[in-house]
Amino acid sequence: MKLLFPLCLTLLISGNVFSQDIDSRLLKRYSSTELTELQSSNPERIALLTYALDNSLYIADAPVGKKVNVETISVDSENLPSYIELGLEIKNENQYFMIAGQNKMLVMKSELVLSHEMKKQ
Repeated sequence: MKLLFPLCLTLLISGNVFSQDIDSRLLKRYSSTELTELQSSNPERIALLTYALDNSLYIADAPVGKKVNVETISVDSENLPSYIELGLEIKNENQYFMIAGQNKMLVMKSELVLSHEMKKQ
């Protein structure tokens, strides 16, 4: 019983700290344990993943007169979901996808681009 109270108190405090520091949208891909460990071992990575939720995707016009050999993706270009909702991962290079039924491309920024943008803010 003496151990139960401190354990419960610790879990309550760590849960509260977790909910304040880590965006809950990341829980769609990562477990709370993974995020807590990452927060303590690599807070810059958590910051990048969180920043990318709202800033990693944009729409560009498809090249005119060029055949583009990229994957096609169905997405509402007026209301972009997060990279997690699309099942995408941040990589070392930009990723390009044709948007189904449009002459537009979805661009996923690379880790380097996202890091650079974060430093400018």
